[in-house]
Amino acid sequence: MKDRWTAHSALVELWIGIVLLGAVLQIPILIFLDRKGYHSLGLWLGVAGALIVAKHMEYTIGKALDAGEAGATKQMWLGYLVRYFGMAVFLAVLGITGIADVIAAFAGLITLKLSAYAQPLTHKISVAVCGEEAFYREMVSPEEQDEMMKAAKQE
Repeated sequence: MKDRWTAHSALVELWIGIVLLGAVLQIPILIFLDRKGYHSLGLWLGVAGALIVAKHMEYTIGKALDAGEAGATKQMWLGYLVRYFGMAVFLAVLGITGIADVIAAFAGLITLKLSAYAQPLTHKISVAVCGEEAFYREMVSPEEQDEMMKAAKQE
């Protein structure tokens, strides 16, 4: 579990922030608004959309890093357009069908942006779960990791 967590640490930290902010946004819905289910459904559909968008961003960045310089720019633009078109369609479908509150869904989508700003807090949570050494492992090549493990076993 920890290996998966640290292999995608930026994504997991974004996800933690998105869900925590969704929970914070849920509180005023429960206190101040009528039709709590309608507004809550919109919020949590938006939060789910933000989680999907964050995963798509990680995927797009990975593909762009594997492409050449010109290909990377094209890949990033294509990913950007796919994400924003997808969010627009998502909000339009909610607006047309009326199954959930579009404004609450938009607020749920915005948790992605807010989560990026809250990254220092979510990083502290990640370090508490995985330990600080897990995040520095990524900066060392596999060969150096093997050498460090052999040296640690000899001590």
